[in-house]
Amino acid sequence: MLFRSWRMALIVLIPNVIPLFFMCTVMVLAGIDLKLTTAILFAVAFGIAVDDSIHFMSKLYGELRSGKSMAYAVKRTFLETGKAISLSTLILCSGFALLLFSAFGVTFYTGLLISLALLFAWAADLLLLPVLLGNRGYGVPERLRKRAPIG
Repeated sequence: MLFRSWRMALIVLIPNVIPLFFMCTVMVLAGIDLKLTTAILFAVAFGIAVDDSIHFMSKLYGELRSGKSMAYAVKRTFLETGKAISLSTLILCSGFALLLFSAFGVTFYTGLLISLALLFAWAADLLLLPVLLGNRGYGVPERLRKRAPIG
């Protein structure tokens, strides 16, 4: 665990589970049955979503270790890793979206569900994760926390 904190692990887990719920919702709305082939897609989507979160949290950890305040560290992390996370999501979504041209149902649904899950994961990592971390850094060990000056 990056921060050696169970609280931080749970906070980071939230944006990674949300895309799975969205995937499930899309499956229900589209009438896609839950089979072994579609169930495996949840593991693939979760693995890719976790990669973005690890990228974000690694940069945040580096900023906090260099003595930056939580607010500054989250801002710098967002600005620096946001581009990389966005670009990797765009590339992966484009690749999986090519599967939408398949006439084979399993391949089509793989492209659809993974692409949508990646978009949801991108939004959760870049919009929800900084909010969950907040200015106070709940879940970040006290040794790494530095309060932002008020005013």
